[in-house]
Amino acid sequence: MKSLFIAISRSWAWAERLALVGVLLLMMLFAVLQVVLRNVFDTSLFWIDPLNRLLVLWVALLGAMVATREREHISVDLLKHYLTGRPLIIVTSLTEGFAACACAIMAWHSGRFVYFEYLDGMQTFSGLPAWPFELIMPIGFAVMALRFAGSALTLPWKGLS
Repeated sequence: MKSLFIAISRSWAWAERLALVGVLLLMMLFAVLQVVLRNVFDTSLFWIDPLNRLLVLWVALLGAMVATREREHISVDLLKHYLTGRPLIIVTSLTEGFAACACAIMAWHSGRFVYFEYLDGMQTFSGLPAWPFELIMPIGFAVMALRFAGSALTLPWKGLS
């Protein structure tokens, strides 16, 4: 069972990295294309700018998911310089639990936002529905919430690593 969990975790990590690199490359390609079209051909594609704004959202949340997985996320670590041993483990576990709660709340409310965008029939460029482009918000925050919760629950048992 543990090997299955490890295989799923590695596959998910690979998919995250692939999605992050793919979206970032796509965003850069569209930006360069738009600059070339404007400066060389004196024209542009109207949908590139709004698409790039949506891709920035995807890059931000995919990057946050990867940073959370790699434990390279932004954190306030003032107490880590003054605490050691069990007090440090307890404080770190509590902060990870708080981050899990904050991300879970963000996942819930961004999920509601996407759902209401779906119900209202909100559209982006070219008349496309907005909600599929916004799905990264509840998914990203849910993944981060699960990672923070897992960290908060396992830290007291394995110590800080």
